[in-house]
Amino acid sequence: MSEPMNTPTPEEAAAALRSANESRQRVVASALGSRWNSIVAGLVVVGYTVAIDLFPATRSWLTWVVLAVGLLLVVLLRTRIGSSLLGQPVAVSSRALPPTGWRLAPIVGLSIVAGVAIPLLHIPHGTICYGVLAGLYIIFLGPRFQLWLLRRQDKD
Repeated sequence: MSEPMNTPTPEEAAAALRSANESRQRVVASALGSRWNSIVAGLVVVGYTVAIDLFPATRSWLTWVVLAVGLLLVVLLRTRIGSSLLGQPVAVSSRALPPTGWRLAPIVGLSIVAGVAIPLLHIPHGTICYGVLAGLYIIFLGPRFQLWLLRRQDKD
């Protein structure tokens, strides 16, 4: 025999809705990560492009250093042990995030526009110009764009 379902009180229903909303906000906050992550990432992009433009001999080894440090940070931030070592909450699984293509679309678009405009306009130190634009996007607009994508996905 089936037991009758208990109807929750208005207080219980409100508490359940609050709990679900707090859980969703924790997922969003975890997906965005620390604000310092985007600031440091943007500064690294600017520094890297300045270094390879002004000192072309550093390009070969500096690229490997930046790649290795980036991969190490990704692994550390996506594992429980690494996140606890860095004092960060574990990042959400990428399955909960919008498709990577949507998250990378602005940077790819910026790269295409810069790759076409810089040679056409004969802009000196075009790599630095691109690095500054990409760095500013990563610092200021990247987290907002990702938050917009997450909220948009939540509505679907």
